[in-house]
Amino acid sequence: MGPVLIWRTDVHLSDRTPRSRKDDWTETVLNKLRQVGEIARDHKACAVLDGGDFFDVKSPQRNSHALVRATAEVHRSYPCPVYANVGNHDCVYGDIEFLPQQPLGVLFATGIFQRLYDEHEAVFEQDGVKVRVVGIPYHGTKYDMTRLTSLRKGDEDHLVVVAHLLASPGGGSMFEGEDIVKYADLMGLPASTMIFGHWHKDQGVVEIAPGQHVVNVGSLTRGSLHLDELDRKPCCVSMSFSKTEVQYEVVPLVVQPPEDVFDIEARERVTTRATQMSDFVATLQATLKPSTERPLVEVVREMPLEPEVRERVLALMEQ
Repeated sequence: MGPVLIWRTDVHLSDRTPRSRKDDWTETVLNKLRQVGEIARDHKACAVLDGGDFFDVKSPQRNSHALVRATAEVHRSYPCPVYANVGNHDCVYGDIEFLPQQPLGVLFATGIFQRLYDEHEAVFEQDGVKVRVVGIPYHGTKYDMTRLTSLRKGDEDHLVVVAHLLASPGGGSMFEGEDIVKYADLMGLPASTMIFGHWHKDQGVVEIAPGQHVVNVGSLTRGSLHLDELDRKPCCVSMSFSKTEVQYEVVPLVVQPPEDVFDIEARERVTTRATQMSDFVATLQATLKPSTERPLVEVVREMPLEPEVRERVLALMEQ
């Protein structure tokens, strides 16, 4: 058997506990990360692949040194390196140009994480089996599909693509705002395994063509209740590569029952607030669109708003 890789995505680590949770969010998430490390050890993995949105809060100053230190301590105990993509929550405005000033940038610079996006690729070889992994970071609500279609297979036995993009069997767009990659549009691409982060929903592991699978199992954590399901079981995926095939094993994490960690009444409040904010953003878009030829994101960035308000509006526009 060749290399074994472990997949996880959308960790959303933060110092703040979501309003809908009753537990200590930071410690709960760190515990999940420790579990992934033990799963990697049990499966004798060559690496853990992280799909992006490792951090939840985009503002660098709102992620404590203690949070970054705890992240480093957890991953120093891993039996293998972690290769991470970049999600929209990992950078201010979801813009990768801000990566050097972000907590994720610190993890890259210190070697806690290895880079897995754009030109930063990873190659794993074991027992004569070669696997190449490429990463496509979040790059806005309108996706550049050539980032997928232009990929070419080299001398590797398997090409794996890790993308922080919305994807589903039906495709379309999310709330008419962000593209959703349709599985059928991936058929025939040279990658034997296409792995997606960004959407928290568990859509499973699906064979879309002979020898070609999509891995799209959702977030490692359950925090945004208005975007998630109470009964979803967070998991990671073990991928074992041989010369001719890939074997996928969905490995569920040990989590507390929903009634023990979720404030159900808070869920209703969060849902109501999210609806109100979405209505506000829709009104903002309708008001600004006729008055400018510039992208709305640029207009909002320059508006005299408090940083937290501006980032919240931009986040909702992305959604």
